[in-house]
Amino acid sequence: MDTIRLLNLGHVPPVRSQTCYHAVAHALTGAGPNTIIMVSPSDPYVCVGFHQDPEQEVDLDYCRSRGLPVYRREVGGGAVYLDRGQLFIQWIFQPSALPADVAERFRIYVETLVRTYQAIGVGAEYRPVNDLHVKGRKIGGTGAARIGGAEVVVGSFMFD
Repeated sequence: MDTIRLLNLGHVPPVRSQTCYHAVAHALTGAGPNTIIMVSPSDPYVCVGFHQDPEQEVDLDYCRSRGLPVYRREVGGGAVYLDRGQLFIQWIFQPSALPADVAERFRIYVETLVRTYQAIGVGAEYRPVNDLHVKGRKIGGTGAARIGGAEVVVGSFMFD
């Protein structure tokens, strides 16, 4: 097993909570280390997936009136509200370090979150292909993309 670098960035400004994994992914070369980033945004914001139209998915007037920035990420998935009550876990890996099958990548990633929730008494379950559920209700989703030369899988751990 290769060494995995862990970067625990704590609370950072909203845009940095997204750009940190993008930057590591774009900088990853054949010799670069596989990396897991843990980070939380210092302030709330809204983030839309790569393939989404923000005007169709988000009430932009509401966000402006509440001072909520809206950012787009290079990972797919749906629009989400993000705040300091979440810990983002971002995997930035060499393609050869992860299974070729995207569903298998999600399973490995989500099951680590499920085990963490279960260890603290939350009855989380993995719902294929990339969601976390408690009592049949979705509490989290994950996303994946190839960014630069890296395979990226992202999601979050909810504190409340």
